[in-house]
Amino acid sequence: MNPKVAQIQRILDVTDDGIWGPHTQAALDALIGSAPPDSNQQQLDLGQWHTGHASSFADPADVRAFKRCKAAGGTDQECFKVGDNGIGKWGADTTTDRPMVALPPEDWSHLPHPAGTPVLVEVNNQVIRAELQDTMPHKANITNGAILDMNPACCAAFGLNPPVMVPVRWRWA
Repeated sequence: MNPKVAQIQRILDVTDDGIWGPHTQAALDALIGSAPPDSNQQQLDLGQWHTGHASSFADPADVRAFKRCKAAGGTDQECFKVGDNGIGKWGADTTTDRPMVALPPEDWSHLPHPAGTPVLVEVNNQVIRAELQDTMPHKANITNGAILDMNPACCAAFGLNPPVMVPVRWRWA
């Protein structure tokens, strides 16, 4: 327990356990006006980095493969096995120049409004801010080992050309 943190927590009117966590940070953000008190940030562990590999999605080849599959009579479910339609779970065009990511439902399902939630993504010691705009399969169904998918704009921000599989770290922004 850090007594100085506990003192700040008492000022912020949160549990004074002396550990700086997401609730303390959300209370401070609300106090100084950097985040509304009812934002997703209250419910997130802002400090936890998730480490693994990132793959890419919605690049032009991915979208062409999906369209070919659909033209051949494939179902969406069948066609998602070979490509991507370029439309995020919540309707965003994931082929635009805005950095976007997809995460498994286990990572975002606790959010009241997941679409557009900011995510910090780190590749090769470079960090960018992206938006959560799509979903990956449930973790148990991911076959390539990726923990995050990046759209073409997110890849481009790191100087990468899809398709990719690169070491990554991510956390809620």
